[in-house]
Amino acid sequence: MKDILNPDEVVELAYSEFGRLFDAADEFEVKIGSDDGGRTLDLMVIGSENATLLRTEVPPRYNGYRTVIVYRYDPPYELNTEEE
Repeated sequence: MKDILNPDEVVELAYSEFGRLFDAADEFEVKIGSDDGGRTLDLMVIGSENATLLRTEVPPRYNGYRTVIVYRYDPPYELNTEEE
């Protein structure tokens, strides 16, 4: 009989398998989500280069979850939010 992992175990497994691709300084987050297509494993990183790397390593389905890779763009400058 096939062992079925609970959601927390899937998240831990994804961290151990794909987290090795990034330095400790890089933010890498894994969460369980859902959308109209069903359950998702959401993998979030900073920067499009990290997302491209992750997309080459992560399969479309991972332990019964559809994978979604999202990245956040951090501009190389700070916005001035103070009023002058």
